[in-house]
Order: sequence, then structure tokens, then C-alpha cells
Amino acid sequence: MRIIFSILLILGLLQAQSIDQLVKHALKKHPSLKAIQHRLSSMDERTEKSQKWANPDLSVTINDIQFRKPFDRSLERMQYNAVNFKQKFPWFGKLDARKTYAEEQKSVVFHSYEAARVQLALQIRTTAFTVKELEARIGILRSYMQLETQNIKLYTDMISTDTMSHSDSVSAELSLSRIEIRLERYRSLLQAQKEKLSYLVQRSVAKINDKLRIKRPGSLKQYLNRLSHNATYRMKLSQNRTADANKALVDLEVHPDPYVKVGYFDRPDFPDYASVTVGISLPLYGTEKLNSEIARKEALSSRSSTLDYKVFLKSEIRTNYAKLKEAYRIYNIIQRESLPQLGHMLELGASAIEEGADLFTYTNILEQKLALEEESISMKAEYQRTKAKLKALTGEI
Repeated sequence: MRIIFSILLILGLLQAQSIDQLVKHALKKHPSLKAIQHRLSSMDERTEKSQKWANPDLSVTINDIQFRKPFDRSLERMQYNAVNFKQKFPWFGKLDARKTYAEEQKSVVFHSYEAARVQLALQIRTTAFTVKELEARIGILRSYMQLETQNIKLYTDMISTDTMSHSDSVSAELSLSRIEIRLERYRSLLQAQKEKLSYLVQRSVAKINDKLRIKRPGSLKQYLNRLSHNATYRMKLSQNRTADANKALVDLEVHPDPYVKVGYFDRPDFPDYASVTVGISLPLYGTEKLNSEIARKEALSSRSSTLDYKVFLKSEIRTNYAKLKEAYRIYNIIQRESLPQLGHMLELGASAIEEGADLFTYTNILEQKLALEEESISMKAEYQRTKAKLKALTGEI
């Protein structure tokens, strides 16, 4: 029997994983990250493409086809067959500007990938701590149901003939029913959260071996100092640089790309000859200047968006830090003040029941203690979820 128990225990420990292990597995396997990875890998080809010239034009001309003798190509000098090759040359600096623009676009995709990784890790942590919270709530409810059932039986056995015992017993039974209803709701919520966690991790999660713990929060300053590590903020900075690179590229479009056209002309009964043409497009209508102004305003818009997000980020850090401290303080009030007092009252009530005291008073105290126990669990879980949010806001996975 001991051997079987040991084997089951070992199997349980092997299946149980820490939240950090779940995060590491999800970061390797989750398809949403794979999608961004494929986009990121395509940016290398975009950079290479930016250095390529425009494709040349190749044309064939058969000139002066006379209807009276369409296949006779020796009637006059104007009759010729020609092959033309045209190549456009990028204006000086355009290739470098295109490369810079492509590299900045790659930086945006890279930081969006980092932001997605951080968000996935945050969702896993918050969901995992919610699972731990619900499991703890279910455990507390089960222990209280067992305790209340024992006391109802004890009370019924001791004073079953008392005129008040029936109403007190009914009240206690109703209290027990309310606990059972909450228990079923928690079980349903737990199943839903486990399904969500399995999707996030990309595999079934049997057990999480992390504990719900709470300790004194660090300083607000340490979180604010790491604001610049936020992946979304870094992505927005990359978007600023991309907008600037686009502005530089559009400004160069004011200078048209020159082209060279070379043709070879074949005349069957007359000497062959070649021609060379050099030309540019004429920016007469101001389209390039308008595009430059559009790019300038888009760059300004990008900078304003980044500044706004930085202010928002500071506000989010301060808000979540306040929640962190609130959870810590409430937990300590419950643990140091409220629960010890109710625990003492509960001990007195339990002793009094054996002497035939009022079961209703004991049940009421028990419900208060249960509510505080659940609140304590809730504060520990909220503390951990908020701490995970602060980690994400400062760019940690």
C-alpha cells in the first residue's frame, strides 16, 4: 500500500508545475507568437528588397509596316526592327533611406513580438493565480461545511427536545445550503479558468505547485524607474523612428529617379544603328511636396501618441501599486485583527453548544469567519495578480 501511495505521490509531483514553467512552455509553443515570429522573419527579405533597383523594361519594336507589302522590310530606311532596354536608377541616398525604413519596420514588429510575449505571460500568471484562489476557496468551504455539519449533529443530539432547537437547526441547515451553492459556483468557475489556462499554455494543466503568498511591497520608485522597459512603449518609440524614416524617404521622392534607355535598330538593307535616351519624370504638380507634408504630420502624430502612452503608463503603474498596497494592508488587518477575534469567539461558541447554547449565534460567527477567510484568500490572489500586472508594465515576463 505504501509503495502504491508513493508512486501516486511521485506522479502527482511530476504533473504539478510552477507558473514559471507554464510561462516558458507557452512562450515556445503558442501559435499567436508563432504568427508574429513568421512576420518578423519576413522583415529580413523586406530589408534585402529595399536595396534592389526597379526592374528594367525590355521592348521590341517593328517599325513602318506597310499594308501593301507587310512582310517586305526593305522598302525604305524607316523600316527597322528594334530592341530597347530601359533602366531606372535610384536617386543618391534613396537606397539607404529605404533600408533604414525597412529596418525600423522590423524593429516595430520585434517589439510587438516582445509585447505579445509579456501579455501572454501576464494572462497565464493572472489565470493561474485565479485558479489557485478558487482552489483555496473550495478547500475552505469544504472544511467549513464539515465543521458546521458536525456542530449541527452535536446540537441536535444534545438538545433535540428543546423548543428552540428546531428553528436553530433549520437556520444552520440553510447556512450550509448557501455554502454548498457557493461551492458549486466556484467549481464551475474553476473549470472555466482551467480551460482558459490550458489554451494559454497550449497543454492540459493538472496542478500548479505555486503557493498564494503575500509580502511587503517594494517601493513605487523601483517600478517607475523601469517604465522605459515596457515592451509596448518601446514599440511606440520604434514607430516614431519608422515615421521619421518614412519622412526622410518621402522627402527624397522630390528628386525624380533618372532613367537610361538604350535601343538597337536593325535595318535589313540599310546600316544598323543604336540610340541612347536619358530622362526623368517632371514633378510639376506638387504631389511629392504634399506627400512630404503628410509624412511630417504622421511623424508628429506618432510622437504625440508615444508621449500620451508614457503618461498613461505612469498612471497605470501608480494605480496598480496602490492596489498592491491595499491588498497587503487588508490582508494584514484580517490576519492580525479580525480572524484572531472571530477565532476566539468561535471557540467559545463551540464550547457553549455542548452546554446547549444558541446554535444560531455560533452559525452567524462561523459565517463571518468564513467570509473573512475567503477575503484573505482573495487579497493574496489579488496581490499576486497585481504584482504580475506591474511586472508586465515594466517589461518583465
